[in-house]
Amino acid sequence: MPAALTLFDKRLILVLGKGGVGRSTIAASIAAAAARRGRKTLLFETNATDRFGAYFGKPPVGTEVVPLAPNLFGVNTNPAAALREYGLMVLRFERVYEMVFENRLTKAFLRAIPGLDDYSLIGKAWFHTEEQRKGKPVWDTVVFDMPASGHSLSMLRIPWTIVDTVPDGPLTRDARSLQRLLHDRERTSVVLVSLAEEMPANEARELQDKLALLGLAPEQLVVNQVYPNRFPQGSPQARVLATLLGDPSAAAPLAAMAKHGELAQSRRALNERYLAQLSHSVRAPLTELPLLFVPQIGHEHIEQLSKKLEQAWAP
Repeated sequence: MPAALTLFDKRLILVLGKGGVGRSTIAASIAAAAARRGRKTLLFETNATDRFGAYFGKPPVGTEVVPLAPNLFGVNTNPAAALREYGLMVLRFERVYEMVFENRLTKAFLRAIPGLDDYSLIGKAWFHTEEQRKGKPVWDTVVFDMPASGHSLSMLRIPWTIVDTVPDGPLTRDARSLQRLLHDRERTSVVLVSLAEEMPANEARELQDKLALLGLAPEQLVVNQVYPNRFPQGSPQARVLATLLGDPSAAAPLAAMAKHGELAQSRRALNERYLAQLSHSVRAPLTELPLLFVPQIGHEHIEQLSKKLEQAWAP
């Protein structure tokens, strides 16, 4: 029997979450896992201060597709570059594009269209997902490291806005195709990223509800930077810590170590509280990733996290 499809087999993977939760790290880890599984993968970001180059020991990623690792490529597009490519795709000839899109009046008109920049960016992700060469897909998987959650929602709403407000033409035709792609759970997956902390957990729950209004639902929830459980309840370590904390005569070095242990225990207990809340309120399987005590994320850390995701999602 053929192997069951996993999230890594999807054509488009949207990675969403509040700013500061490690979205880019998780997107890179998902992409690395897909590439390791033999899928030609594009790691896609927009208007970003690039991290992907540093993650893979490469120069910063710009608007041209560049290799990052075997089977793995990256691109960091912006509205101007995306709109230019879209215009060339529709009009087919650069001279015609320049006559239409580089015209002063046309530029002023385009700037007046609300959401056009966001549409050009999500449209570029759609284009790469559908891109073909010699009748075969150029990319097996596109992993889209989307902007922070509020901006992501605005971007995802744009195809519906265009279909509802713009007269029929190439723009609405492509917006409908993008709607179909986003709703096709055989091809598209949504991954929510959060931390086991109050504000990110609240935003993850709100984001799930707002995605539902667009007919979208998370397939996976990744809770990033979970503090290690160094003192499991009832363990010898926990008993030693409790003894030291309850001993006012403990030597100064031991007392200081006990205080550090107490802080670690409290941090883990706080994480567990929000892990329980997220597990109850977000309707998707929850995967924990550990807090890495490193000054900067590098290729070896992306590999470590990607293998954890692969073990959880495609054992």
